[in-house]
Amino acid sequence: MSSLPSHWIPHRREDGEVIGWIDMESREPDLIPIDRLGRALPSVPDWNAAEEVLDDVGLRFLMNRFHYRGHTVRIRHLYEDRVIVTTAVSDAIGDVGQEFTLPFPAGPDLTEVRTR
Repeated sequence: MSSLPSHWIPHRREDGEVIGWIDMESREPDLIPIDRLGRALPSVPDWNAAEEVLDDVGLRFLMNRFHYRGHTVRIRHLYEDRVIVTTAVSDAIGDVGQEFTLPFPAGPDLTEVRTR
C-alpha cells in the first residue's frame, strides 16, 4: 500500500479532521493543495492560498458518486493508505453491494460522477 509523501503537510479543519495536504516540493516555488483522495488541485503561490483552496473544497465531495472500472460507487471508508468504495447505495443492513479496496492516492481509476 502507498504511504503519504513526507513533503505533504496535513491541513486540518477546526475539529482536527484532515481535509487534505499541501505539497511543498513538487512544483516549487508554488504549492500544490492535495484533496482527501490524494488528487492534486491547481498549484498556488503561497501557504494561505493553499489552505483557502482546501477549506473551499472541504470533504463534501466524498458524498458524491464516483466511477470505478465500470461501476458507480461511493466512498465507504477513507484511510491514509487505502480507499474503500462500494456499489451499495446506502449503509442499510440489506444493501451490501460490492466493495473495492483502492490504494491511496486513489488514482485515475476513480473518477467523480459529474452532475449538471
